[in-house]
Parts: sequence; C-alpha cells; structure tokens
Amino acid sequence: MTLLRAIPFSFNVLWRLALVFPFMILAIIVFGIIATVFVVIAAFIAPLAALIMGVAFGVATSVLPVIVGARLGLQAKQSSMRNTYFGLMLPAVGYGLFEAFCVLLIFLLGAGVYLVATPLSLEDLAQFTMMDQEVLMAQLLSVNPAITLSIFWVGGVLIVALRAALLMPFAGASIGSDPGGRAHTPFYGFGSEFISLLILVAISYILSSFTVPIVLAICYMLGFGDALETAIAQINANASPAAVSLLGTETGIFIGLCVVFYIWAIALQSAGGVLAYMKQAEDFSDQQNAFDMSMDAHLETMTNAQPVERPMQSEDVMELIRSRMQQNKR
Repeated sequence: MTLLRAIPFSFNVLWRLALVFPFMILAIIVFGIIATVFVVIAAFIAPLAALIMGVAFGVATSVLPVIVGARLGLQAKQSSMRNTYFGLMLPAVGYGLFEAFCVLLIFLLGAGVYLVATPLSLEDLAQFTMMDQEVLMAQLLSVNPAITLSIFWVGGVLIVALRAALLMPFAGASIGSDPGGRAHTPFYGFGSEFISLLILVAISYILSSFTVPIVLAICYMLGFGDALETAIAQINANASPAAVSLLGTETGIFIGLCVVFYIWAIALQSAGGVLAYMKQAEDFSDQQNAFDMSMDAHLETMTNAQPVERPMQSEDVMELIRSRMQQNKR
C-alpha cells in the first residue's frame, strides 16, 4: 500500500530536502522578487490580471517545495531527469494557478451555501472579512454551528483531496517525464493512488499545522520546556533586533525541530507522489515486457509452423552426379 510505504520513504526524501532547503528558500525569495515586479507591472495594465498572477505566484511557493522533494525522491529511485531545477518554476506556477483557482472556487461555493442556509446577507459576510480569524470563527459558529462546521469540514476535505490528486502530476513535472517515458503531460496521473495520498496529505497538513505544539511537547519531554517558554517570553518582551542575542540553545533546538517537522510534512507529500509515479512506471514496464514476450512467442510459433526443408546429404549429391554422368554418356 502506498500509504504504508510512503511514511518510511519520506525520511529518504527528508534528509535530501533538508540539504537543499536553504538554497530552496533563497530561490523562493528570488522568485518572489521577480513575481512582485511582474505583478506591479501588471497592476498598471490590468488589475484583475495582477491579482490572479499574485495568487498564482503565492500558491506556487507552496507547490515548489513539494515538486523539489519529488525530484529528489525520484533521483533516489534512479529516475532520469529531463529538465533542470530552473525548469521547475513554470510547472510550479501553472499548478499553483490551477490549485489557487480551485481553492477559490471551493471558498465561493462554501460562501454560497452559507448564504442560502443561513439568514445572513452578502453585506453581513462582507463585514466578516474585516474581523480577526478567531472573532470571525466565533461569529460564524454563533449563527449556525452545524452548518459552519459542515462547510469548513467539507471545504477542508476538498482542498486536501485536490492536493492529493495533484501529487503524481507534481512528480512527473519534477523530472519533466511521464511514467511511460514521454515528456511530461500536464495533469498526467491526476487522482492516481487517491485514497492513500488523501490520507497522506491529511497527515502532512495536520503535522504542519501542529508543528509548534508538537515540538513544544518534545521540548518538555527533553526537560527544557520551561526554559524555552521563558526565553520566548523575553524575546517577545524585547521585540527588536537586539532580541537576537537572547536566543539560547533551547530556542535554537526549538527552531531547528520546527524546521525539521515542516520539511517532513513536505517530504510526506513528495514521497507519496514519487511512489504513485513509480507504481505507474512499473506498470508500464510490466506491460511492455508482457508485450515483448507475447511478440517473441508469436514469432516463435510462426517459425515453427513453416515447413523445414531437409538439408541435402552427401548421398544425395553422389546420386545426382551419377545421374548426370549417365545422361552425358547417352
């Protein structure tokens, strides 16, 4: 099962992704600067296009690490690469735009259902956008808890399902090749190994959402949770560049573990996409081998069906010579 294989394989992706993580962050920063320039220029020409570009570039920053992780995982599987790391930018933007559009569509559908199912008006929902997240959630729950929780649950599942369905296309885009050996086809393998990848993405999202509490619990188990909270409180009280000097060993361990868990959440998604890709590649290989074997068997059958002429023996040659000599004497 892909799910059971993906979790141990994610550690194989994790250490590789951890090595390139600083360079990936640097690339994302450069990518963000370039994207900002394009968005600003587009804002003077077509504000709506600038908004769409901004959303696409923003979501691409979450897609790019998964694609990079998938590339590293496929390299671990000895897959051949047909593109460069720079070539990952375009599919990241494309898939990011698609994912952003789908998420926006899910959000609009949820808002529409909420408007129909509750007595609130569109103006009321517009006012909600000005509230803080906690206040907004409390306000929505006060209107109708059952409908609010149902919409959030269904919307969350759809968003997780969308990412799960895209993991194999991400893997193909990471090396520029489909499992059959052709150049990458956009959305090829969409929805492959869906159930396993759905659970895997859910685990990944939960892990990334609760990274800080999990790491904090680990710090308490290691015995320096209280010291860590004291250090964090001092840093919050001295919110200035000088607060960097307050960073101690405990804070460094805390930040390092948070980064590791965040990278692992990415590695889980990448590992799932890689295993789904490799499964299809193996299926293609098995089909090709079966076809080759059937063709060999067919050719062998055709060869055996043809009559085989008996090679001429030495006695036959002598008999032919005698008959010719007798004809010459006559």
